[in-house]
Amino acid sequence: MKRVAVIAGTSEATELIRRLPDTYEITAFVATEYGGEILKNASCKVLVGRLDEYGFKSALLGMDAVIDASHPFALEVTAVVRKACNALDIPYFRLGRPRLEYDYSGIIRVQSKEEAAKCLSQMKGNILLTTGVNTLSFYETHVKDFVSRGWARILDTEDSRRIAANSRSHLIYAMPPFSEDDTISLIQKYQIAVLVSKDSGKRGGVEEKIAAAKKCHIQVVLIGAPQEQVMTISQVLEMVQSTEGSV
Repeated sequence: MKRVAVIAGTSEATELIRRLPDTYEITAFVATEYGGEILKNASCKVLVGRLDEYGFKSALLGMDAVIDASHPFALEVTAVVRKACNALDIPYFRLGRPRLEYDYSGIIRVQSKEEAAKCLSQMKGNILLTTGVNTLSFYETHVKDFVSRGWARILDTEDSRRIAANSRSHLIYAMPPFSEDDTISLIQKYQIAVLVSKDSGKRGGVEEKIAAAKKCHIQVVLIGAPQEQVMTISQVLEMVQSTEGSV
């Protein structure tokens, strides 16, 4: 039986696992309990927890292939998994998201959270941050008056509440998916002047965020996704099936 590891936690990972052959022994790695919940009905073993390179080397030993379906902005995880696969000589495949084009002149494109923070510090008005809880403390530290004028929409999970426990910003706990109207409601309620988002593709809900911003005539600071070589689900399935290993 071919043993396949999937670095999961995204909707793409869930779809991929459902499309892998039933004859495969699949192990999904997720960082949080919420990531595990996404896979509760999938046919795979789920391991929850954050691993370093040594941890992945131990956990991936004996795998026939590794599919990295982590979030496009999960740079640290991707780097660690690649190193572990290289060390163990395991075929590694990176599943990506198609890039989108947005028809809105109010988008300010930046390439990092550092650029975004610098830009936001020079802008006036309230901010709606939709980049996740892991970068919340960075913006609180690096954006002028963020604590008083920043609203952060973050996942309503135990992990998120733990990370944000010491935050002094305005926190909006909610669970996706978020519609265009959901975001419009927040923009109007909190008199938002600029929305901040990662360009994480269609499944990241970016289209809905930008459509909401456009209707409300506010600016969007959009952080570009890292440039990397990625594959579609179909391409990954084909490549994994061609790797050595019993089936």
